[in-house]
Amino acid sequence: MSQMQQSQNSPRDRGVIDCLKCHSPIYIDKPGSVAVEFSVPCPKCGHRGMYFKRMMRGENEQPERRRTQRE
Repeated sequence: MSQMQQSQNSPRDRGVIDCLKCHSPIYIDKPGSVAVEFSVPCPKCGHRGMYFKRMMRGENEQPERRRTQRE
């Protein structure tokens, strides 16, 4: 019998930024090596915008859903 070995994929470390023009996600493969201010083209509309590293979020992070801030 032949056994199929499953490759163990390590989770990718990717960052996500929303396009300033069409608001589609732009995935950044190595978020740790990005400069403080960088420029990437949108894969959907082609718009190249200037983004800041602090605007990037993790791929699996969910946005804050609270309506009001906790005190």
